[in-house]
Amino acid sequence: QEWIFTYGDLVTLLLCFFILLFASCKYETMKFKSLAASFKPLPAGTPYLNEGKDSIVEQIADRLEESELGDDANINVEEKGVVVSFKASAYFKPDSANLSQKAVKEMSRFSKLVFLLPNRIQIEGHTEKTPSKNWDSTWELAGARASKVARFFIKNGLDPTKITVKSFGSTRPRFREASPTQRNLNNRVEVVVLPE
Repeated sequence: QEWIFTYGDLVTLLLCFFILLFASCKYETMKFKSLAASFKPLPAGTPYLNEGKDSIVEQIADRLEESELGDDANINVEEKGVVVSFKASAYFKPDSANLSQKAVKEMSRFSKLVFLLPNRIQIEGHTEKTPSKNWDSTWELAGARASKVARFFIKNGLDPTKITVKSFGSTRPRFREASPTQRNLNNRVEVVVLPE
């Protein structure tokens, strides 16, 4: 009875098909888990930043010490990365997104260091909550200042695909119950060297 051989071949082929299908499903599940894990928040400090952050901090700190605006910029290591905060009053004209002449000179020196880093850069604009005369909202002023710094970096050779610009307006002040001096510190642009 020749049909038995044909039937046996068919059953064998079906068995192989289902084994391959099962193996493929397991692979896809693992791939999905790997993909899902990539969207989880990064832990505080990634291996690259943990290994290299001291070097990054030292290089940036040295560059700031060399500059004339060292007192108007400070550096912190935070969960999101190495944060260099520039006081807006020293780098921008009052109620404006235009960089001062002095700031252009110092930002040029600072940008040379940024270009050497393989990391992505996030530029954040922050303001105090006092209404602005020339802007419809604090969001717009903060965003315009952050964009101005980003355009300055790009004009000086930084790859635009490495830059993200964000405006937080007055929503993330460094000091909430602020004195006049502290309000001045709330007006800032932060350049964040992100973990790779």
